[in-house]
Amino acid sequence: MKISFLIHTVYGIGGTIRTTLNLAEELADRHEVEIVSVFRHRDIPLFTIDPRITVVPLVDTRPKSPTCEKEHPDQLTPAEFFPRTEARFKEYSKLTDERVRAHYARSDADVVIGTRPGLVAYAARFAPEGAVLIGQEHMTYNHHKPALREELRPHLEALDAFVTVSEGDAAVWREQMRLPGTRVLCIPNSVPEPMVAPSDQSGTTVVAAGRLSPEKRYDVLIRAFAKVVAVRPEWTLRICGWGTERDKLRRHIDTLGLHNHVFLMGPRSPIEPEWVKGAIAASTSRHESFGMTLVESMRCGVPMVSTDCDYGPREIIKDGEDGLLVPVGDVDAVAAALLRLIEDEGLRRRMGEAALRNARRFDPSVIAERYDDLFTELGAGTRKRRAVAAGAAVRDQSAAVRDLGAAPGSGAPTGGGAHSAVPDVQDEAPREHPADDEGHDGDAGFAPVADCVAEADGSLTVTLLAPPAPTDRTAPAAPTDPPARPDAPRLVAVLQGRDPVERTYAFRADGTLSIPAGEDLAEGNWVCHVEDPATGARAPLTARAVDQRGSLRPADRMGPGDGVRHLVPYRRPPGHLLELRSWVRAVHAEAGDIALTDDRATLTGRLLGPVTDRADRPELVMRRYDSHEEVAVPGAWLSGDRFRIDLPWEELAGRRRREQDTWALWLRYAPDRAPVKIARLLDDVVAKADVFAYRPVRRHKRRPLLLARRLVRKVRRQPQLMVELTLRYDGHNALYVRVTDA
Repeated sequence: MKISFLIHTVYGIGGTIRTTLNLAEELADRHEVEIVSVFRHRDIPLFTIDPRITVVPLVDTRPKSPTCEKEHPDQLTPAEFFPRTEARFKEYSKLTDERVRAHYARSDADVVIGTRPGLVAYAARFAPEGAVLIGQEHMTYNHHKPALREELRPHLEALDAFVTVSEGDAAVWREQMRLPGTRVLCIPNSVPEPMVAPSDQSGTTVVAAGRLSPEKRYDVLIRAFAKVVAVRPEWTLRICGWGTERDKLRRHIDTLGLHNHVFLMGPRSPIEPEWVKGAIAASTSRHESFGMTLVESMRCGVPMVSTDCDYGPREIIKDGEDGLLVPVGDVDAVAAALLRLIEDEGLRRRMGEAALRNARRFDPSVIAERYDDLFTELGAGTRKRRAVAAGAAVRDQSAAVRDLGAAPGSGAPTGGGAHSAVPDVQDEAPREHPADDEGHDGDAGFAPVADCVAEADGSLTVTLLAPPAPTDRTAPAAPTDPPARPDAPRLVAVLQGRDPVERTYAFRADGTLSIPAGEDLAEGNWVCHVEDPATGARAPLTARAVDQRGSLRPADRMGPGDGVRHLVPYRRPPGHLLELRSWVRAVHAEAGDIALTDDRATLTGRLLGPVTDRADRPELVMRRYDSHEEVAVPGAWLSGDRFRIDLPWEELAGRRRREQDTWALWLRYAPDRAPVKIARLLDDVVAKADVFAYRPVRRHKRRPLLLARRLVRKVRRQPQLMVELTLRYDGHNALYVRVTDA
């Protein structure tokens, strides 16, 4: 049987994309599956797509693509067949109408599934004759405006089934919109078993994830966390995702002074390695048709605190057993629930174990079986379907070109492959293991894939999932862990730079290898490849999942006098390649919390390394980039080699010489020693700049007769001339101050 999913785009990130891929992957075990993506706005999808799934992009909107069709005349013409009251109507066009129609005119799909209201309308109008038509509701009845519901009615009546993701929403649809010929039922979304080990509910991190949009009400969560921090200041909140609310949430964090406790992590895929870093999960949405993040966190063994919104949460969480439900918008209730789990580790662990157990009912195998039963009940694959001869397909395609007035190569259908309606755009699932950009062109003949785990002792374990073709690996494995065989594939880590350095590690017979803690890997980025020893062929190593939990708190493993040797594995976008970020410092000044007010910034940190001649007082040395100019400020030592220093805002504002001044921060810890850069290295975040962010501080420009000038400008109601000082982290995670005009 052939199943066709019609989706807005499969190249982004979000709940509909994720659940579509989960279901499609499970159905691919028993059926032919394609995902028709109306738009393609990036080269490589953010989610890894099973190679058994055929991806068919229809309209290329990649800005730098030679086949970009944003300015195609028909893309600038409004759609005729897409519902006008649909939220994304302005993105659809005469071109999308024609591309969807042309694709399904040649399709032999037995089942067509529309994944949003407008695409349900497309499926009802353009699906092959005889195909089973299914609409999916990933929002709720009440989420849609009455005008859209009425515009959809004839399309919903043409469906064989309309599937919601909660029983509560299905009941509302059945009650409010009578569809006699359409079966309305609930089949929840599916979430697969995580690729990483479950959380042990230890640590001091709360994790939230999802689109940064108004309905998620992250402002409620942030305000609640301010109350949590007032009681338990060692806890932090990580919010994973992106969206239109990011800047607003950033300002909210700054206003509440939570920059040391609440972090916007950006999008993370896969999300499971982020969930398992948490001891608690949180969701404060005002409505959730289902709640993918709830099930994802539960499958990772993390108990969830969620608002009891319509409809998903109450059908997923068993309140008091595997999570806690709180009223929508109630900041105090959210804070109290979080503190209840924070204060009671035993309860937290019991709920985490129950969450892991109860969430198995959402496994893709269970959900796919329900869809398979539905397909069978609706007669999929048994109806007489329209046969489309090859000649008819060619004639139809030629007519489409004439109708569009397009020339070959313009992006209109011009005779692409059997599964594509767009020329010069991939006809198949995007390559999930593309050659990297370091000069490897993918000619090795294999595409290695691996998982990587940062262990609690700081070592790394790499498990090869898709090894290269063996030369001779028929010998049985020994009962114990044997040494690597000479013909075993090897991991080759290459340090990027002018003079590349390589380190080689052999995989054991079970496909694993270990990189010991404290391994001699020079500071920098190490790109991982797999080499077949028989041929010498080498291919970049794609990471399926990277578990960074062992990289979270390396300082806990360090003894007195130890220098820094810290290794963090990560997936490098866009190709999801495995890289290792190594930091090696004999003596290091680790940046910690920064107390920030309008009047001052106070930096705290910790000095690490074999320091025996420490000065009576530490000294902050601020050096202007591209200059020998310095500003030195004394600080104070705290217990445990920690230090505290006030930054000289007024001094830096008065020394501004250029449109943008940049001052690097160094710590002079001993009178006869060179100062060391102050940097933040000791955690799992490879690039700090967008995660550890600090609000700017404004100061008046220092000029002659400053007070008189300020008074004159105030009387004249003119804006004051100000400079802005901002603490930031650079590409090497070193701290600096940027001074610009406000």
